[in-house]
Amino acid sequence: MNKMKYFFVALLIIAVASCSNDAAEPKGTLSVKLSDAPMHYNQFMSASVTIDKIEIGNTAHINSMISIMNTPMTYNLLELINGITATMANTEIPVGNYDLMRLYISSTEMVMTNGDLYTYNMEQDGYSGNGMMQNGMMLNANNRSIDMTLNNALTISEGGMTEFLLDMDVNESFMLEGVNFTGSGSNMMMSMTGFTFMPTMRLVDMSTSGTIHGIVRDAVENLPNATISLMHNGTLYTTTHSDGNGNYAFIGIPQGLYTIKVEIDGYILNPVGNEQNKHEINMISNDTLSINFNMMT
Repeated sequence: MNKMKYFFVALLIIAVASCSNDAAEPKGTLSVKLSDAPMHYNQFMSASVTIDKIEIGNTAHINSMISIMNTPMTYNLLELINGITATMANTEIPVGNYDLMRLYISSTEMVMTNGDLYTYNMEQDGYSGNGMMQNGMMLNANNRSIDMTLNNALTISEGGMTEFLLDMDVNESFMLEGVNFTGSGSNMMMSMTGFTFMPTMRLVDMSTSGTIHGIVRDAVENLPNATISLMHNGTLYTTTHSDGNGNYAFIGIPQGLYTIKVEIDGYILNPVGNEQNKHEINMISNDTLSINFNMMT
């Protein structure tokens, strides 16, 4: 009996020590924000995505994922443009290196300006495409989740704060079907029969990235609905559109050399006043660049 008693006492001591170690486990804070690389949103009122859960982990320990968000939330991506973001997660996690983020997206929805509504449910219809997707993402067909492998491991340090931006490209993610245009210019209207969903996104460490912002204007006024494209190594990196006041912004732009251009119906670049945007842009960590476009008809 005494041996049994000592055995249970030993177990109790081990359990208490284990709890004490868990409580003392060093942690840091991870914040994940959502933004959008938009489409020509003047044809749409909303393009929404419902994210049910977000996990983070390490590819070396694939079965030890940590949940950093598990309350389903719906985000209208068309509201998250020109530097506006939505915080999806802001939580403490154990210190260490993480190189895998897993998203559970259950449904998406598009509402056109004429009120037509279209939905796409991933749990019922699956994603557009199978297996490997863009930018190193992998579709897990068994649990309808998306794995994003990070090129550079996310390091959580004790007491530190790490912020990442998840930039989802609406134009590439929402694959429109049966598109038809009527009219022209400002009177042009679009119709469609539906869409499928193929997530296209990038995950950016905000501590090693910068911001580009500016105004698109002519000699009289600032110009809305211009398409501004950012190019890297000769290929399109991301796009945005000027808002109703002619303002645009790119956030979460990693270090490197870029070129930038603008397009807007009925306008061309003015030979004068565009010296900033005619050459390569050198983005460095935490830098903010102001680049305007001077247009003419």
